[in-house]
Amino acid sequence: MKSTDAATNVSIYDVARKAGVSIVTVSRVFNDYPHVSDKMRERVFAASREVGYTPRLISKPRILAVIVGHLENLNAGGYKTRLIQHIIRYASESGFYVEFIPFSAIELATKRLVDGIIEVGLTEEELNHAEGLPTVPTVVINKRPRSDSWYMIGSDHAAEATLAAEHLLAAGHRSIAMVLDEREGWGVENRQNGYRDTLRNHGIDREHVFAVSEQTPLEIARQIRDAGCTACINFSDNQGFALMDALMNELDISIPNRMSVVALENETLSPYY
Repeated sequence: MKSTDAATNVSIYDVARKAGVSIVTVSRVFNDYPHVSDKMRERVFAASREVGYTPRLISKPRILAVIVGHLENLNAGGYKTRLIQHIIRYASESGFYVEFIPFSAIELATKRLVDGIIEVGLTEEELNHAEGLPTVPTVVINKRPRSDSWYMIGSDHAAEATLAAEHLLAAGHRSIAMVLDEREGWGVENRQNGYRDTLRNHGIDREHVFAVSEQTPLEIARQIRDAGCTACINFSDNQGFALMDALMNELDISIPNRMSVVALENETLSPYY
């Protein structure tokens, strides 16, 4: 910001005197600092107009806040990692900076001049407890928006489960288990609907749905075995590999010889299974 107008020789000091505030306050207003009240901004700009000073406002970069949940589950090649990579690329192409904020420090989103918010990997319960977020365009991914002013981007989880179940049914399986991270939530509820509807459309009433939030992967693997399931739709994002390990190494169930599995696999690790 230039401190003197060459045409009138009026300076920022004249604005401060006219507004009755400090030079620091005038600078903060002209540079769009956070936590400056609307009343103070108008007071400084009114003084600027009265003394004939035209500030050269610094162009503020557009900032996109990406609030990331469960960083302990962030890994190379995983769903959240790939999603973040796409966000960075498209934000850059659109002229935005990206600021990553872990859910544990979500209050930082209220202290920055952010122009938009995207959540990545938060649970619906965490999202419901996200208080005081700025009133900027906010996007949630594969979950219910908490506010009517928010936007939601979702993949078709019901179709995802239907495709998996149809594939296993076509291979002759009639006892198919489904494993999810939890039972409640927009995405997992749609997966369950797709799975159940597909089984019923093929005349199968018995379902086997498990959640790793309720039991350990080994406990679920034992129940799948004891139920006589010959196939599994393993749609656990966080414990999918632990379930595979329990089936093969703890219970000695060979995949795919004794059990067929459709899974959400990590591209880096899946070849080892």
